[in-house]
Amino acid sequence: MSKNENNNSDNLETSEETSEETSEETSEETSEETSDHTVPLEQYEKMKDDYLRLDNFKKRAEKEKMMSTVTSLSMIISSLLPLIDNFEIAMSQEDTPGEISALYKMAQAFLDTFNVKEVPGEGSLFDPAFHEAVEKSGEGEKEVVGEVLRKGYEIDGRLLRPAMVKVHSE
Repeated sequence: MSKNENNNSDNLETSEETSEETSEETSEETSEETSDHTVPLEQYEKMKDDYLRLDNFKKRAEKEKMMSTVTSLSMIISSLLPLIDNFEIAMSQEDTPGEISALYKMAQAFLDTFNVKEVPGEGSLFDPAFHEAVEKSGEGEKEVVGEVLRKGYEIDGRLLRPAMVKVHSE
């Protein structure tokens, strides 16, 4: 063997040893990295459960906050409804001053801002969920609102005050 061949074979052996060592180190690092990022199934299930519980709590808290806001708004608007009734009585009188009509329109705009709607009145079917019957006439099966004595209001489908009505059966 020549000196050159000897050097080449030494280099080749050294290269193979280095390659083996590198691959061993790489596989050790890979297994260490994998073990660092691997979570046992029980721990994963607990983390998932905790996350879902937290998410549900956030949703429930947001819903309760919204309901609290609607309830507070309902109380405020309910206390203003007698004022609206008095405006309507004043508007039905002769020679109503223009200021009264302007104030009434402002009050109606205020109710519209908060999506407050009137409960269906005359001619609609009687619904005990929205109407309070103070008088009933007729003997039929079909109950219809004949006259509204006091308007009822709802906010976002939630009843603020039932309408006081006279019911006619047909």
